[in-house]
Amino acid sequence: MHNFKSKFLKCAGRNIHFLEGGSPDNDCVIIWHGVTGTCRDHVELSRRLSQYYHVICPDSIGCGLSDWIVDKNKDPSLIFYSEIARDLLRQLNIKECRWIGASKGGGLGIVLTNIMTECSITHLVINDIGPTLPDWMRTAAMKNIGCPPHFDSYQSFEENLRYTLSRGKLHLTDEKWQHLALTWSRRMDNGGVTFHNDPALAFQFSHHPEDFDLWHYYDNIKIPTLLIRGEYSIVDDFEAQEMQLRGPKCQIYQRPGGHISLMDDPKEQNMIMNFINKNIGEYYEQSYG
Repeated sequence: MHNFKSKFLKCAGRNIHFLEGGSPDNDCVIIWHGVTGTCRDHVELSRRLSQYYHVICPDSIGCGLSDWIVDKNKDPSLIFYSEIARDLLRQLNIKECRWIGASKGGGLGIVLTNIMTECSITHLVINDIGPTLPDWMRTAAMKNIGCPPHFDSYQSFEENLRYTLSRGKLHLTDEKWQHLALTWSRRMDNGGVTFHNDPALAFQFSHHPEDFDLWHYYDNIKIPTLLIRGEYSIVDDFEAQEMQLRGPKCQIYQRPGGHISLMDDPKEQNMIMNFINKNIGEYYEQSYG
């Protein structure tokens, strides 16, 4: 990523990789990817934000260049993710930030707004995730992450990725499909190719049911919150309506596509930038009258 530096820190006992861009003198924005993504998922948004903000994009544990899972009973949970995030921000001496989280990164943001004391989150953007997760998706994610398919070649991996995610309503240019395939793949010992992430991330879905009932965290959020919801969303209509009525009474931006988004659409980026630039007092005057 142009003007971004790749860095490592040991956080909560794990080696965490992250990308850092923009001036450290500017306000900070954290962009945290989904359960099996990488810090490079949202390159276009990161580059754009780095013109105005100090941008940090971490690789979650088990993803990208960060350590794989050490303790399968603890490491995949949102609470341990929170320990890593808090330690990362503490070491970077970041006292205040805006949080943009995709899927699991959004769930992490919901938790951190309640428990993090090292750094204040002033604005929360969550991309297609709510306080709960449908049982069918938990079951499917546990299976797909825990038993990833193997391919004879990189080309076969990319073809399968395009086919699978296109069915999930993700539509990209050839260049963006190639970028995603390159960053989501890894070579196996036998020469084949599979998904880059640690299959042990699947243990979150079987060992941590508390991660999929976050209403008690959401109800306590007291900062401006934006839900970006796909046209084919995992956040159903009832939950979206409840999110507008409870806790921070989030705003909702409806975008095309399904659950997975690279946040690369200019309209979506404009919405995000306008939202995180909004004065907190102005937000509450509009939301609560």
